[in-house]
Amino acid sequence: MDNLYAGMTKTAVKTLKDELKIQWTYTSNAIEGNTISLGDTAFIIEQGLTVKGKSIREHNEVLGHSRAIDIIYKFLDKDTLTKEDIFELHTAVQTNIVIDSECPIGDYKVVENGRYVLLEDNTRKYYPYPNPSDIKHLMNIWFNEFEKILKEDISLEESIKKYTRCHIGFTSIHPFFDGNGRLARLISNIYMLKNGYLPIIISNENRDVYIKLLSTYNLKSTPLDKNSKKIIEENEEFEALYEFFKQEYQNSQTLLDEIKGKNI
Repeated sequence: MDNLYAGMTKTAVKTLKDELKIQWTYTSNAIEGNTISLGDTAFIIEQGLTVKGKSIREHNEVLGHSRAIDIIYKFLDKDTLTKEDIFELHTAVQTNIVIDSECPIGDYKVVENGRYVLLEDNTRKYYPYPNPSDIKHLMNIWFNEFEKILKEDISLEESIKKYTRCHIGFTSIHPFFDGNGRLARLISNIYMLKNGYLPIIISNENRDVYIKLLSTYNLKSTPLDKNSKKIIEENEEFEALYEFFKQEYQNSQTLLDEIKGKNI
């Protein structure tokens, strides 16, 4: 990432990293329904104070995601991503105060889950995620491809392709009872940052497009289970997500260009 900082002062680099953390936290939480604004997200992260009228849960989601980003940067010093690393991130983004055996924090899910998706004919269909008994097998396949955190001499497009594979693979497995989307958007950026690029920050204004693209990919791809030999299909729906993520990369690029232009 050093080449991205060419010509920037230490103050400018810190400003960039701080603002990336704020916008990354705000957008990822907003995609999941958090109602705290961008300005208030910055206030909570920078001042450590609360915002009137907002729940403890929403405050904790901001602080938890901010901590998770710090953990992601810590992982850049590693060469291997482990199950325990993923569990550490899951613990960071969870806000449950009451312990629930059906909703384990820092461990894979134990209860079946899924969601309703909107079809092209405007009807809704229940889409089940992989069974809890299949998660260990599926995550082993995922780790076979993504456990190595190595700096590679690859282009931005190739790095975004890796981000896309990691993101789709993780969300398709849906290994936790909650927090899978936030984790996918965090973990997949390890490979962007490790290879010297900015993180992909998905704008919450494009939330509906993003969710629809993921849903369409899941509906058009082979369901994952204990017999699966692969977890990712590079079909038309995969390519649509790849193009979407390429577009969303510009959010971070625009911020970098803006800060460089101010000569901070």
